[in-house]
Amino acid sequence: MASEKHVAVLAFPFTSHPPPLANLLRKLAEAAPDVRFSFLSTAKSNGDLFPSRAELPPNVGIYEVDDGLPAGATKLHPREQVDAFLKRAPESFRAAIDAAEREAGKKVSCLLSHAFLVFACEIAEQMGVPWVTFWVPSPCFLSACIHVEVLGRLRCGTSCGGVAEAEADDKALEMVPGLSLFRMSDIPDEILQEQNPRMVPNLLRQMGNVLPRATAVVVNSFEEANPAPLVADLKSKLKILLHVGCLTVQFPPPSLPPSAASDHTGCLAWLDARDPRTVAYICFGTIAMPSPGEVAALAEALESTGTPFLWSLKEHMMVHMPEGFLERTGAQGKIVPWAPQSRVLSHPACGAYVTHCGYNSVFESVAGGVPMICKPFWADNAMNARMVKEGWGIGVGVEGGMITKSGMEKALEAVLRGEEGKEMRKKVGELRARLAEAAGPGGSVEADFKTLVELISAA
Repeated sequence: MASEKHVAVLAFPFTSHPPPLANLLRKLAEAAPDVRFSFLSTAKSNGDLFPSRAELPPNVGIYEVDDGLPAGATKLHPREQVDAFLKRAPESFRAAIDAAEREAGKKVSCLLSHAFLVFACEIAEQMGVPWVTFWVPSPCFLSACIHVEVLGRLRCGTSCGGVAEAEADDKALEMVPGLSLFRMSDIPDEILQEQNPRMVPNLLRQMGNVLPRATAVVVNSFEEANPAPLVADLKSKLKILLHVGCLTVQFPPPSLPPSAASDHTGCLAWLDARDPRTVAYICFGTIAMPSPGEVAALAEALESTGTPFLWSLKEHMMVHMPEGFLERTGAQGKIVPWAPQSRVLSHPACGAYVTHCGYNSVFESVAGGVPMICKPFWADNAMNARMVKEGWGIGVGVEGGMITKSGMEKALEAVLRGEEGKEMRKKVGELRARLAEAAGPGGSVEADFKTLVELISAA
C-alpha cells in the first residue's frame, strides 16, 4: 500500500539559497521513496535547479509559484525582486500547495520550508501539520538573529553611553550565549534596525519568536564546525536542531574528472599547467562586488607580487582594471565570467581563495584544503570571516576591511608564501578531516539526517 505521506518543500529562490534545499530534497526523496515530495519555487529558479525533470526521483513533483514581479519588470534591483516575491509569497505558496495536493491526490502531511519564509509556520498550523524549517546561512548568524533584541540593546547601550563606536564594535559579545567569539561589528546593521523598509531584515528579526514553534530546525552545517556553546544555546531554544552537513559540498570532495569535462571557460586546463598551491582564486559570489577602486587595488597587488591568479569577474567590472593590466599579466593570470568553483578549489594548484565568505563558499574552500583571504560584504559574511580567521585559524582578513594594494600584497604573501600560510593549510586539512568523519558512515550528519527522515515519514 502506497504511503499517504506528502511533504511540500517551500523554497526561497534567490542567490545561493536554492541549491542546498534542492540537494536536501534529492537526499530525502531517495531515503524515503514512499513519501511524495512537492518542490515549490519560481519558474526561473526551478529551471536553473532542475534543467532535466526526467532525472528527478519518481516521488518528486515540481510546482511553480508567482515571482511577484510586475509584467515586463526586468531591471529591478535584486533586493526589489526579493521584496516583490515575499509580498506575494503567502498567497502564492498556498495556491501551489493546493495544486500539488490535487495532482498528487494526497493532502500535505508536512511542510519543509526555507527559514526566511516565516509565514510557513502559520500555514502549517492552519493545516494541522508539522513545520520543519531549513536554515541555509551559518548557525552563528542564526544565533545573532535569535538574540537580535539583546544585541540591539547592547548596540544602543554602547552608542548612547559615551563609549567610542570603534571600541564598542570591537568588543567581544561575551554576554550573549554562544557568541563570545564575535564582535558587534560582525553583526549586520540591517537586522539591528527595528524599522527597516526591506522585508528580509524584518523576517530575520522574527526568528527568535517563530523558529521555536517549528517541529525541527535543520541547518546547512556540521555540529563539529561550530563553537560548542553556540550549538548548546541553539538546542536550548529550539525543539529539535539537526545538522545535515553543507549540502552543496562533498566531504571528502570527489576526485576531479578530466579537465575538459564541463569546463567551458578553460579554468581547470589552465590550472593543470600551474605549480601546486601557487594560484590565488578570486570570486565574491553571485551578487557582491568590491568597489571599482578595490578591483583596481586587487589587480595591482596581484601584478606586483607576481601571483598566478584565476579571477571570476563579471564582464562589466573589467573597465576598472588598471590600464594595460590584462596585457601585462596575460601569462600570469586568467579572468573568466564564471568558474566551476568547487572543482577549482579542489585543484592542487589552488593555494588561496579571496572570498566574500558566503557560507557555502567557505565550506567549498575547506573541502579543497584551501586557506582564505576574507573580504566580507553583508548578511552572515562578517561572522563567517571571523570563524575562518579566529575560530578555525584558516584565513586572514584584508587590512581595515577594504582592499588596498599594500594590504592585499601582505595577505597574498602570508597565505601563499609565508609560514603563517603553512600553518593555515595544516589547520584547514585537520578541519576537513573532522568534517569528512562527521559526514561519513556513522557520523553525526548521518544520525541527524536519519532523524529528519523519520520525522517527515511519521508526520
